[in-house]
Amino acid sequence: MRFIATSSYADGVSVIVPVRNGAPWLARVIEALLAEDPGGRYEVIAIDDGSTDGSAAILARFNRDPRVRVIDGPGRGATAALNLGVALAQCALVAQVDQDVIVERGWLATLRQALQDTKVAAAQGYYVTDPSAPLSARVMGLDLEQRYARLEDGRTDHVCTGNTLYRTEALASIGGFDESFGYGYDNDVSYRLREAGYELRLCRDAKSQHHWREGFWPYLVQQYGFGYGRIDLVWRHRRRLMGDAVSPAPMMLHPILLAGGLAVAGVGFAAGRGRAGLAVLGLIVTALAIERGIAGLRASRRYGDRAALAFPVFHLARDVAWVAAMMSWSVRRLFRLPAQPGDSMRPRPAASS
Repeated sequence: MRFIATSSYADGVSVIVPVRNGAPWLARVIEALLAEDPGGRYEVIAIDDGSTDGSAAILARFNRDPRVRVIDGPGRGATAALNLGVALAQCALVAQVDQDVIVERGWLATLRQALQDTKVAAAQGYYVTDPSAPLSARVMGLDLEQRYARLEDGRTDHVCTGNTLYRTEALASIGGFDESFGYGYDNDVSYRLREAGYELRLCRDAKSQHHWREGFWPYLVQQYGFGYGRIDLVWRHRRRLMGDAVSPAPMMLHPILLAGGLAVAGVGFAAGRGRAGLAVLGLIVTALAIERGIAGLRASRRYGDRAALAFPVFHLARDVAWVAAMMSWSVRRLFRLPAQPGDSMRPRPAASS
């Protein structure tokens, strides 16, 4: 974890974009940010952390704009790149926008309004699902929108760093982002801000589109990372075993129940009672599928997108990926292997030309 000092421009905003193989969306991401006009000092700091696609060439074009700075990253993952960006930021408010998140006009102004309240340390925008995206991306988006729907007053205990504006002095007061995390570092910094007495907000009118990884296998790879990062997170924040406002207890229980069912089935086979063990596993899987089916039906009706009906298939696959992550994490702990951000957060592969 790196301590970061507060910056000098009280009327300005620094936007940090960590980049690693972001070529498919990067130009649109930067263009959308430059279209924002918050008033006062404004800068976009792009941290290229070892891209092997065309990201460097794209960033070089934007580097001619006086509002854009392109910095070589330390090569230690997204959190280290983000801490570097915050350390270089010149403004009292600092945002992170992911390399695949395209903000809509007015995004920044809406988030700044939320931070007019000095008790609020961070405000996150709202991810809108792209109806033209592939099935896996729409499932990701609709699931997240449905979970955000629970936050009716905008108060939350977790803001996602890919779409969030922070008060720089608040980040400095807790020592910045923890560089030992891959996925889960946004939860970690949110929890520590709340423990320090700050409040967090979700702003529905600050809209953006997140271009999630496309395809079933990339979805599973990312979900494995989310699951692994969640275990790291719970190991650090034991009281968060049952999740938070954005990832509630039912979501956390899914992989735990599946792991229990698999364990019962395994013991059953070892004891010569395989049929009974499989019956227990079957009941658990059926119950989980029904719960996700009901959630998918509600999301389909709420957002008018039939992709939500695929929740049972994708979310049971997510449970399997999380169980695999639990097993992998346990083996690494058993053999005392050093934790690395890349254990959970693996960058996008360079797009084929």
